[in-house]
Amino acid sequence: MVKNLNSQVVPVRLDSELLEFINMLVRLGVFKSRSEALRELISYGLEKFRWIPEVIEAVEKLFELEKKEGEIPVKLDGALKQLLKERGRF
Repeated sequence: MVKNLNSQVVPVRLDSELLEFINMLVRLGVFKSRSEALRELISYGLEKFRWIPEVIEAVEKLFELEKKEGEIPVKLDGALKQLLKERGRF
């Protein structure tokens, strides 16, 4: 049963290997249906990305500080430094 009354149907293509794994989970009784399996697995997977909006907000605040102060007040290395270079901010 769908928990959220505001849910929507979303068509999705899955490769046969992934679909067979989902079917196996349903056959084994882990989930009642493919829909339930996909809802739960997607929800679980999205939890790993919940931090992204916070990082984007923090980077945008750095950009605001840069505009106001003329420079970013922290030392940056790695991927964040590359992102800033690509955006023409560093």
